[in-house]
Amino acid sequence: MANPTAQDPYAILGLPRDASPLQVARAHRRLAKRFHPDLHPGEEVAARMQQVNEAWALLSSTLRRSEYDSSHPTAGTPLSGHWAASRRPIRPAQPTTTRTWATWRATAAETRAAPRTVRRPGEVQIPPTRRPQPLEASPPTFRDSAWAALILAVLFLTLLAAAVVAGKLG
Repeated sequence: MANPTAQDPYAILGLPRDASPLQVARAHRRLAKRFHPDLHPGEEVAARMQQVNEAWALLSSTLRRSEYDSSHPTAGTPLSGHWAASRRPIRPAQPTTTRTWATWRATAAETRAAPRTVRRPGEVQIPPTRRPQPLEASPPTFRDSAWAALILAVLFLTLLAAAVVAGKLG
């Protein structure tokens, strides 16, 4: 019978049970580079890579990981036999740069100290973009009404009839 701890995904990836998803992903990437069959030919390497991928498939999904943890309560702990004191705990890698995403964000004190734009009543605001201003709807006039179109049509028909009677269009 196979050793049950040999198939423990935490043991395969070398992680403690409380490893974060980031630690799981980094352990998988590290082992994938180490045991990739294209980079390191051999049947043992391919078998190890298959184990690494199966462990990754189990631990990368929060649902599958919680199901595994509930059905294997001692997995990834010293009680399971694989997490000995000789193993180094996996620590998150240090950032490659000291500048992080939060350095450009303003703190609350900086936001409060920022100069304010005072808007005075009746002052025309210049838009911040170069988009054209929307057209304002003008109030309707008589020329825009249906009565104006009807009068114009009657006038045109009257002129047309007068031209026919005069013999110019006949």
